[in-house]
Amino acid sequence: MGNNHSGQKLKRTLKKKASLSSENEYLKMQFKITDEQLKEYRSLFKDHSDNNKVITRSEFRDVYQLIYKSGDATEFADRVFDVFDSDKSGTVDFIEFAAGLTMMDSEKLEQKISIAFSMYDEDGSNTLSKQEVINMIQAYYRLLGPDVSRSPVEIANDLFRKMDLDKDDSVTYEEFASVAKRDPTVLEILNPKA
Repeated sequence: MGNNHSGQKLKRTLKKKASLSSENEYLKMQFKITDEQLKEYRSLFKDHSDNNKVITRSEFRDVYQLIYKSGDATEFADRVFDVFDSDKSGTVDFIEFAAGLTMMDSEKLEQKISIAFSMYDEDGSNTLSKQEVINMIQAYYRLLGPDVSRSPVEIANDLFRKMDLDKDDSVTYEEFASVAKRDPTVLEILNPKA
């Protein structure tokens, strides 16, 4: 589950970490994370992991549920977890956690597009089906709670039509990126309003 587009990028860069003297130096060099961000991420990670080494899927869900009290965070948290778990170990270590948060909150549009696409792409096919877009939008709206003016399926269908530039009932990364660069609503899933 989950697209490996950004996961592959993370996996390639994670292999390089072994030659570096510390996780902090690796994260600073690879992701341009500041000391202040590292401190904040370590505190958040420590607060939500039982053993301070990894966060399980269940713990990850709990974090999202604490933030989004009025909704059901399960599916949305699972999508984010699958993207963060770049080595597909079933847990998220600190480097995966910090790298994922950095990419989601990046000022670099390409990083945001990559991670958002990964969240939509459930089966890792590097293309999006209409059902995958519907599933992601439904998970997003379940996370936010019951206060919705339009049906998530209606919103997803409109979004899919907008992204399927060649009308072949499939959205490639390139189509997704092209629309995301012009329409910021495509990337709203990265920063849901609690």
